[in-house]
Amino acid sequence: MAYEFKFPDIGEGLTEGEVVEWKVKVGDYVNDHQTLLEVETDKAVAEVPSPKAGYVISIKGEPGDIIKVGEVIAVIGEKEEIGAAPAGKPSPQPLSREERGTEKAETEKAGKKPKPEAGRPAAGPPARPAEPFDIYAERLGSVGVVGELEEAPEEEGLEEAAREAAPYQPARPPRVEALPKDRLLARELGVDMEQIRGTGPKGRVTEDDVRKFAGAGVPEKGAREPEGAPGRDNWGAVTRAPLRGVRRKIARAMTDSMTKAAQVTTTDEADAGLLSLIREKEKEDARGQGIKLTLLPFIIKAVAGALKRDPSMNSAMDDEKGEIVYKNYYNIGIAVETQDGLIVPNIKDADKKSILQIARELEDLSGRARKRTLDIGELKGGTFTITNYGSIGGMFATPILNYPEAGILGVGRLMEKPVAEGGAIKIKKMLPLSLTFDHRIVDGATAQHFMNNVIRHIEDPDLIFVNM
Repeated sequence: MAYEFKFPDIGEGLTEGEVVEWKVKVGDYVNDHQTLLEVETDKAVAEVPSPKAGYVISIKGEPGDIIKVGEVIAVIGEKEEIGAAPAGKPSPQPLSREERGTEKAETEKAGKKPKPEAGRPAAGPPARPAEPFDIYAERLGSVGVVGELEEAPEEEGLEEAAREAAPYQPARPPRVEALPKDRLLARELGVDMEQIRGTGPKGRVTEDDVRKFAGAGVPEKGAREPEGAPGRDNWGAVTRAPLRGVRRKIARAMTDSMTKAAQVTTTDEADAGLLSLIREKEKEDARGQGIKLTLLPFIIKAVAGALKRDPSMNSAMDDEKGEIVYKNYYNIGIAVETQDGLIVPNIKDADKKSILQIARELEDLSGRARKRTLDIGELKGGTFTITNYGSIGGMFATPILNYPEAGILGVGRLMEKPVAEGGAIKIKKMLPLSLTFDHRIVDGATAQHFMNNVIRHIEDPDLIFVNM
């Protein structure tokens, strides 16, 4: 009997995920615990294993689709069930030609109208033959969990009656041949695949065909155009890209953050000259241990030390319960730039780890963030976030909170600049800092006290090592 596989809660109380890629197709045999698909959940890509062995009868969801926890996403069963009948409903056994003739003669002799065969519709318009189930192809109608079912050919008598009763319908043109990825591209570019003349083998539509067709500005059949044709607006050529994956999650998170928190940013500078000297002195020893030592581990320790002095900065707002939650642990999130967008894993218990431990963990988390192999737990549980835009040249910014956290520290580019001190001008290595805080939780004075404490730890590294 077919088994309906529902998308499970794969950790941390998540309620939905985005389909990244199916690793199987309808008709494949899968082993127990074999990967069925990859799903993106809160910026982590997770593999979803099969709960049992069997043949894939149907799958649901295309790359970019959102699937909810508890939603049926695949049906697994026996080979004979593929395309035969919905799960739990056995296919009716067709009668032999001799049996059909005998049954028809007996019913006519008894003066009764022949009954339609089991599993066959009564006379009427002939049903459109179902196309092969393709998770990437356009849905032309409502398709159930097990997809469209292929119907057996009609009997000659029923076909004649259907033709007499049904109005004339023009023959449906053959379906254009194309790979699933190229059909997906056509939908993304807003063009009608049926209008494209393929140049591939046996007339198959290729990726180049789709892109050339889209670039020519040919509109999708029956589509309403906003301004200008797809690929162009009233002023020139444009490129449209679907909002999905990490970028979609970033968009949602930023919108939630800006609409739910009262965000204020304050800026300041720290003299990081002494800290920079310590880092230069220790980086060779660190390299000998296979560790790349930057200033960021020192800043993480400085932030952890300052958070212990200002607990409100290590808190979060629980809007549902109307409570401020003060965290007694220090999991510092680090914004990592990837080709898909910013991903923020966090260093668990940063206050309890050494500089070198944090440096090693930073390198590991950053590398796996870029490869999209982080566990969901490594993205959850953060209490405060640091974004180091200075690594690519910025100075000051207005970072957006990693909601519902109360604070985020932006670190700018370390630079030498003239500073007035004791009536003299000195050249110092200054580190620009930008602190955004939730003004519902933290007052301006408290935020500045926290910033002052971060600066104290940076300018007097002994405080960092004492805290260790």
